[in-house]
Amino acid sequence: MQKGKILPVSVFLSCCSLTAFASNVVGVSSVAKANYVSTVINGRGSHVSESLKALGVNTKVKVAGSVVDEKGDPIIGASIRVKGTQTGTQTDIDGKYVLHIPANSTLIVSYIGYKTQEIAVNGATTLNIKLAPEATAIDEVVVTALGIKRSEKALSYNVQKVGGDKVTNVKSTNFMNSLSGKVAGVNINASSAGMGGATRVVMRGPKSITKSNQALYVIDGVPVTNTSNGAIDGGFYASQPGSEGIADINPEDIESISVLSGPAAAALYGSAAAQGVIMITTKKGKKGKVKVTISNSSQFANPFVMPEFQNKYINAPEDNRSWGAATGSPYGNYEPKKFFNTGANIQNNVSLTAGTEKNQTYLSLGTTNAKGIIPNNKYDRYNFTFRNTTSMLNDKLSVDFNFNYVREVDRNLMAQGQYFNPLTSVYLFPRGESFDAIRTFELYDPSRGIHVQNWGYGDALSMQNPYWVANRMVRQNKRNRYMVSGNVKYKITNYLDVTGRLRWDDAKTFQDDKRYASTTTLFAHSKYGYYGYDNVDDNSIYGDLMLNINKTLGNYSIGANIGTSFSRTAYSVSGFQGGLKAPSNIFTPHAIDYGKPTNDNRPIYYGNKHRINSIFANVELGWKSMLYMTLTGRNDWDSALDNTDNPSFFYPSVGMSAVISQMAKMPEFINYMKVRASWASVGSAISPNITSPWRYGYNPASQSYATVTYKFPNNFKPERTNSWEAGLTARFFNNNLTLDLTLYQSNTMNQTFLRPITGGEGYTNEYVQTGNVRNRGIELSLGYNHKWGNFTWNSNVTYSANQNKIIDLLEDPKETIRQGGLKGAEVILKKGGTMGDIYMTTDFKRDADGNIAVQDGNIAQVNLTNPSYRGSVLPKGNIGFSNDFTYKGFNLGFVITARLGGIVMSQTQAIMDSYGVSKRTEIARDNGGISVNNGVITAQNYYSIVGGDNPIWSEYIYSATNARIQELHASYTFPRKWLGGAELTLGINANNLLMLYNKAPFDPESTASTGTYYQGFDYFMQPSLRSLGFNIKLQF
Repeated sequence: MQKGKILPVSVFLSCCSLTAFASNVVGVSSVAKANYVSTVINGRGSHVSESLKALGVNTKVKVAGSVVDEKGDPIIGASIRVKGTQTGTQTDIDGKYVLHIPANSTLIVSYIGYKTQEIAVNGATTLNIKLAPEATAIDEVVVTALGIKRSEKALSYNVQKVGGDKVTNVKSTNFMNSLSGKVAGVNINASSAGMGGATRVVMRGPKSITKSNQALYVIDGVPVTNTSNGAIDGGFYASQPGSEGIADINPEDIESISVLSGPAAAALYGSAAAQGVIMITTKKGKKGKVKVTISNSSQFANPFVMPEFQNKYINAPEDNRSWGAATGSPYGNYEPKKFFNTGANIQNNVSLTAGTEKNQTYLSLGTTNAKGIIPNNKYDRYNFTFRNTTSMLNDKLSVDFNFNYVREVDRNLMAQGQYFNPLTSVYLFPRGESFDAIRTFELYDPSRGIHVQNWGYGDALSMQNPYWVANRMVRQNKRNRYMVSGNVKYKITNYLDVTGRLRWDDAKTFQDDKRYASTTTLFAHSKYGYYGYDNVDDNSIYGDLMLNINKTLGNYSIGANIGTSFSRTAYSVSGFQGGLKAPSNIFTPHAIDYGKPTNDNRPIYYGNKHRINSIFANVELGWKSMLYMTLTGRNDWDSALDNTDNPSFFYPSVGMSAVISQMAKMPEFINYMKVRASWASVGSAISPNITSPWRYGYNPASQSYATVTYKFPNNFKPERTNSWEAGLTARFFNNNLTLDLTLYQSNTMNQTFLRPITGGEGYTNEYVQTGNVRNRGIELSLGYNHKWGNFTWNSNVTYSANQNKIIDLLEDPKETIRQGGLKGAEVILKKGGTMGDIYMTTDFKRDADGNIAVQDGNIAQVNLTNPSYRGSVLPKGNIGFSNDFTYKGFNLGFVITARLGGIVMSQTQAIMDSYGVSKRTEIARDNGGISVNNGVITAQNYYSIVGGDNPIWSEYIYSATNARIQELHASYTFPRKWLGGAELTLGINANNLLMLYNKAPFDPESTASTGTYYQGFDYFMQPSLRSLGFNIKLQF
């Protein structure tokens, strides 16, 4: 209404009542609104002959919406300003905004790194805006600890984000292997166990001497238990490890992965995050029609790096060693590589997404069927995922529900060692004999009425027919895992909400171990065979409740999260193992010979329960979106500290970040620059059950169960890691060149050690707390992204270097800690050393001048009184170089990785030398022997002393430096118009395509154990794999 006149403007209403429509108008009296509605109701026709201007010259409307990037992710802190005025606001943590402005306004929406947009309101009440990047978006929403969304500008620590496509370009049975070389400061080593093996992930160096140094895994903001069976000890027994919990995740369900490598980044997660965090964000449903994605990945693998063998010299009659004549085998050249199968990893997946404005659903079904290069090594996994996200009550309440089921079966995962290992006899097989004759690994024995092992070459090194070991000494794990989680969020106001989350995770595994009759008695313990079984129950429940505040007050912003959480875990194993009674090969519990308990014939039972209750807070203060300070604090009540004087512990962190490019005028080529620094003190409680004064367990010495008593101090304290880091983030040349640099240092103290005592008031062992392990280093990431028309090039280089040093150990400076190894080579921890130091306990016998002593054409080996330091297995640095090229529908990418420094050792090579089957022994014999100290030693005499299972390790230590083409992939995506709107992508890929540099006789990046120690040791380790394959993806 204007000066008593009515303007004839037609407005068609189909979405709300007239009263509701009028109630959205701000700045108009209730009388005017009532008259307006009355006028409309009394009118005729389907159109309303009124306009917003009829309500007054200064009519205002409530405009709300969100600002997102080109991927649909919310943009935090985007500026929304009314053109020609100072009126405006910024988007909140979810990218949302609300304004009360004149109905005919024009909005200017801007954000650093994105193209500014001008949008006419035209009376609209909802405006959702998508900003297009200018080149590379500078600031983005980053999911941090506890799933809290934060602006990248506000982060005071290093967070590296990897898209989900980076783990699906070249698929592994464990998706973590696909991250190798793509993030700085993270060492990722694939297990040599075969298909389905665990992965070792260590960030910024090992910190804890006695606890796990593996990273914490977090899925959609909630910590998950990653029970890993990948850690093994050294020795003769080829421990057959299992898989790990994180390998159950379907890589096709992963949206993105964020790596929080520093304690400051992970402080809110509590003690489990002291070693860093891998945060996984999974896919969820999207608004729109039903969208189906079908994909297949097929890869085929063969050994990548193997020892060099000889076939020229055969074995003498009745001798298993190949030190005979140079006649060659009458059966032709023996190729150990022919023992291996072609491995296969076939992954199929179908996913569906659909949704409305209020409800979105995601559904996926995935299968993984793999077989290793070792015969009878199999891995099968079946994934089902259902996720539903719902908003209601005018979008104030949102509910996110997720259900996952995993069925996993793995068989014959084999790490390394002398026993239970087919490779021992494969590599050492006498060169003058027929390997084809033993491929029939069992023959029928009419006297016993069963098939028995076909092996006629004795049991030196306890060798058996390798095909018998693979097919008749079988270990299998069958697991059913259920994961259910829920997330409820209620928005109290536009800046205040409360969030509650709950996750239940239950995994039940049945493990069995079958050894058929005629297996070497050392392993079968009965002429009728051997059977072991156990039931593993691994469950956890986690919940938290948070109050979240995100408020902008002029130039200032505050974000706060205050909450509480609880965690309960329980792990138990029960079963029995032992030799069988007659008849042979009946693998059931009732067939076990339950006689007198021995170390190999006894019940199996162990377990633990653990609980943590916590409160935490996080406060972030910002000024003009350019200066931020973050404070966090958490207090844990940990059951591991029950019965001590310190049942709880507190740990804080503080950080600051400043966007220099917004504070001062920068040269034109610098588009963005941020500096950051943080400090954190993170506690990590001692292992569960330590504070129990006694435990009941099996004593192999007495072959009985007995009580073992432990003494521990009442003032037990949590292991604590104090750390700082400082960094720089910058963008140059129109945001095409990116730089992230981080310097850091951490000190981990209050390490817990167990040592035997005598005369200790009835105690047999005592725990002490001492020690300080320092890690300091650098992380660098340099990226280049550019687009020329239809051609795009994305390149990234990562470099990291870490120095590990033991600052303090036990009080007695002469007291060292031995962490195992192989015969003659041990990991020994000393003050001033590293957590990967290797010491040699044997050497050549030497003369007075230190030269190798030669007497009558022979050399000798001696045991050293004081072990000799040989080097550290820890790398000095790691490099990753990634490139992706895109032209229209074509894509080509590759990753080159390199490790710098460290040492590795090969007992495989040592034993091969002593058996005369290695290439170097052929060369030595061809040369007439080996020159030593002005004398010549025959090859057999030399290697019988130098090699073997107790070698002179100085001859079998190699540099671990290596470089390779880690990954190569190429694909083509067909235009949708060719396929009626469907999108088809065909691709080829390769992993471990080419070794560019390596001096070791095996792959230095393979590991037999995912634990802290026993790294760098090769003891008939399964070769790493080179894979070639293809993938297909269809979307419609």
